[in-house]
Amino acid sequence: MPNLKYTFFVILISCLFACKKDEKTEIKPALPFAAAGTNQNDVENFQVTLNADSLKAGQTGKWTIEKGLVESKVYFSSDVKPDSKFNGMPGETYQLKWTVMANGTKYSESTVQVIFKPLKAVIGNNAPGNSTQFFLTGNKYDNGLWTIEGKYAKLLGLIAGGTVVPDINSPYVQFQGYANTSYKITWTTYYGSKSASATWEFKTGNYLEKEALYDLQLDPSSYRLAYENGHIVKLDLNASAAAWILRDTLQFPALQALTHLRFLDLQGSSVGEFPKIIGDKFRQLETLNFTSTKISSIPENIGMLSKLKQLILGYGGGIYSLPESFGDLESLEYFKCTAIGLEYIPESFSKLKKLKYLEANLNPIQRLPSKIGDLSNLEVLLVSTAENIPASISKLRNLRRMYFTTKTENSVLPDDFGSLSALDTLIMEGKYKELPSTFGNLDLKDFQLTGPALTALPYNFGNLKNLENLIIAGQFKSLPVSFTKLMKLKYCTLYSNELETLPADLGNLRRLVYLHVEYGKIKTVPESIGDLENLNEIRLDKNQIEELPAGFFNLPKITIIKMSTNKLKSLSDDFGKLSATLKTLYLYNNAYPPADGIRIKQLLPTTTVYVN
Repeated sequence: MPNLKYTFFVILISCLFACKKDEKTEIKPALPFAAAGTNQNDVENFQVTLNADSLKAGQTGKWTIEKGLVESKVYFSSDVKPDSKFNGMPGETYQLKWTVMANGTKYSESTVQVIFKPLKAVIGNNAPGNSTQFFLTGNKYDNGLWTIEGKYAKLLGLIAGGTVVPDINSPYVQFQGYANTSYKITWTTYYGSKSASATWEFKTGNYLEKEALYDLQLDPSSYRLAYENGHIVKLDLNASAAAWILRDTLQFPALQALTHLRFLDLQGSSVGEFPKIIGDKFRQLETLNFTSTKISSIPENIGMLSKLKQLILGYGGGIYSLPESFGDLESLEYFKCTAIGLEYIPESFSKLKKLKYLEANLNPIQRLPSKIGDLSNLEVLLVSTAENIPASISKLRNLRRMYFTTKTENSVLPDDFGSLSALDTLIMEGKYKELPSTFGNLDLKDFQLTGPALTALPYNFGNLKNLENLIIAGQFKSLPVSFTKLMKLKYCTLYSNELETLPADLGNLRRLVYLHVEYGKIKTVPESIGDLENLNEIRLDKNQIEELPAGFFNLPKITIIKMSTNKLKSLSDDFGKLSATLKTLYLYNNAYPPADGIRIKQLLPTTTVYVN
């Protein structure tokens, strides 16, 4: 029985092997499939180009987002193209599914992973060599925002053209801080719902001259600048539209770097006011020009300019008064303030011991300081006031030139006015009835006095032995006997509607070139006039002259004669003696007969003659 079981087992095993030998393996083909492409990591700029397999004829595809943040900035440029661009959010991981359809049936479906780099903010400094003024850039996507810890002067957006962007949102700004101050500046950039920030912490140094030049819109090589030992010593802002910033050191504090300035010209500029920074910081100044500006006052701190030598104001503005501190300008030598509306000059002005030149005319000044005589170095004085000149004026031993106008009804000069030993030019206007007896002690070369009141010249007027030019007006009837001692007199103009005679020895004035005596009552011309060998022009219009002496026709250099509006009854043939030099002759409005005028024209064929 056991043998039977064994035999059955062998037969079974044999059958099984026989069956296995005859069986064939059937391999089914793989289903068709289109891949979604490769995964992409650390993608910048929040956009990637997908690379799914190309579609075959009859196939369509579609991209969808399976995982990842979705908002308005997340999209496919074309969700049906295998190479679509995909825009995602920074710092996000996306799983994108690519589904392919063929003849209405799903052909394949696969996914790809895209990882975008996080959003990053960056601050750039385009002026690393600066100390307080920086030009910063922040990378911008949708928007940006500057935040600053620490008090600062200004933040100015520098985007030109296009849409106006608030300064705090501009990706390119000028930052102006204050010197030696700590700051923390943060730039936050936004992209959709994402944001990132960068921070710069620093401490400013001192203000730099190049920072000041940027604010003034000047190139360091500009002709408006001069340097010495590497520092700016000259700044020419003549007619500058940027000069107004000198008034605003809160926004433009870098201007305080110009501490080495010695010359500052603001003529015709936009400065508008006298900047306080000048007295506070520009203390090396030697020359300061405000001509044709609209400043209305001078600050007290001007007195801090102890090295200032030249100050020029004029023609613009309305400066009512000078501050008391003006007298502290201990180095001032030249001061011009013409036509600025000045009414008040403080007594402290007399402390300006080095002042040599003072020009303050065309102003409604009430009075000069009583101690103006303390200006011991004053050489030139040009001023107009409502009152008389102070008595102390006679102490100005170095005064060479004086122009003085007064509106007072009783104009007088100090009795010791003749003490001004250096005075060579004196021009005055006022209602002076007389001149002091010491007047003849002066060493004048040029004397001009206009006004309606003078009744006589001093008896010793002829002592002005160096007088060359004389213009004088008044109500005087005659000239002093000493008048013809003015041996150096070249130009003489006399206006007096009361003058009746000319000196008989007028011919002693041998150097006389020009004689002008109009609107008088002169009836005769002295015979000695013919001795005026250098006389070039004579004007005796509007007098009462009836005839001319024979000597009149002996003038060897005469070129112009004006005798109109007189009472000449006849014209002498002796006019012909003057034909060699005479170029112009005025004889109209006289009493001579017409025939005389015709004859004179014939006698003087090369002379321009104006007759009745």
